[in-house]
Amino acid sequence: MRKKFIYLIFGFLVFPSVTVFSQELLEGKDTVKGFDFFFNAGMYLGSKLNANYYRGLPDPIESNYADPNIWYVLDNKYWHQDILNLIDDNHNDVILDPSSFRLESLSEMKYNLAFSFGIGARYRFSESFALSILFSQVRLTAEGIATFGIKGTGVNLDQGIKYLDYKLLGKERRNFFEVDVSYFFITTIPYVFPFVELGVHLNSTKVLSSDLIVEGVPFSMINWYGEGTIVDPSISYTEINPQLGGIGWGIIGSFGVRLAFNQWAAIEPVVQVSAEKVNLSSYGTIRPNFNFMIRLVVGDKLFAKKQ
Repeated sequence: MRKKFIYLIFGFLVFPSVTVFSQELLEGKDTVKGFDFFFNAGMYLGSKLNANYYRGLPDPIESNYADPNIWYVLDNKYWHQDILNLIDDNHNDVILDPSSFRLESLSEMKYNLAFSFGIGARYRFSESFALSILFSQVRLTAEGIATFGIKGTGVNLDQGIKYLDYKLLGKERRNFFEVDVSYFFITTIPYVFPFVELGVHLNSTKVLSSDLIVEGVPFSMINWYGEGTIVDPSISYTEINPQLGGIGWGIIGSFGVRLAFNQWAAIEPVVQVSAEKVNLSSYGTIRPNFNFMIRLVVGDKLFAKKQ
């Protein structure tokens, strides 16, 4: 009888404790699963080989009539004269001899570092595995140099060739829809979780402009007015706005570290490398692009938090 009483008391004391522990363990596992929502911002570096689309040398086989073409500017007799006048007005050591004016060379183009931003959501299947979707955008600027030669006074009035460098400037917008699988490594340091990601994306490229800039004056290398149109500055034209760019795709690899402040807030520095196929005529072949960003992450625990 005494033993039964002891067992009863023991069960009365221990069973609630075991029940509470089991419930906490279950809740702990449940907190692993759920959604994260994040905003990311950073710097994007595009491939210079894609940037050569804005160099003004369209591929004769794959190019669209409206693709950037420096000869679209130089073969326009009105713009040609405007360029000579600009040079004559701004360079006292140049002789205005149209027959001596020629394009000498075009440099390789390169993209400047550009600000990127996006929003996304992630579902955590466990402590280590998650699936993310992301929408992001970047506006890119490509720069290069066109070198021209024209007769100049030179030394001792020697009428040699003077070389003038003028900027080539291209602008575009890229949108991305991205799907990633993430693996988080569990460490002995609380709230520090290195991770790797692998994913794919669809990209949409929109060409915004491509200009030869002479003495501060832009001349568009894109034919906005229809095939065969030669622009006369004295005539008003209606822009056709050709659809330059289009849909492409890419494969993504990333690594970073999750620095968690608590169960629902974290920041994630990330380095992302993507092999992208962009729709830029023959210059859109698969090339590496880089994105250096920081994500600000908020978990769904924030919205379930008791006030």
